[in-house]
Amino acid sequence: MTDAAFDVRAQLARIDRDLAENEKLLSESRKLFAEERKLFAEERKLNRDTGLAPWIVALNVFTVLLAAIVGGIIARVVL
Repeated sequence: MTDAAFDVRAQLARIDRDLAENEKLLSESRKLFAEERKLFAEERKLNRDTGLAPWIVALNVFTVLLAAIVGGIIARVVL
C-alpha cells in the first residue's frame, strides 16, 4: 500500500470519527433543547397560574358570600 493511499484512508477514518462525534453532539444538543422547551412550558404554566391565583381566590370568596346570602334568604323565608 502506498503512502498516498494510507494517507487517504487515515483521513477518511478521521472524517468518519469526526462525523460520528458531530452526530453524537447534535443528538445531545437536541435532547437539551427538548428539555429546555419543556422547562419553558412549565415556567409559562406556573406564571399563568400565579397570575390567575388572586382571581381564583376572589371568585371563591364571592361564591361563599353568595351562598351565605342565598342561605340566609331561604332561612328567613322558611322560618
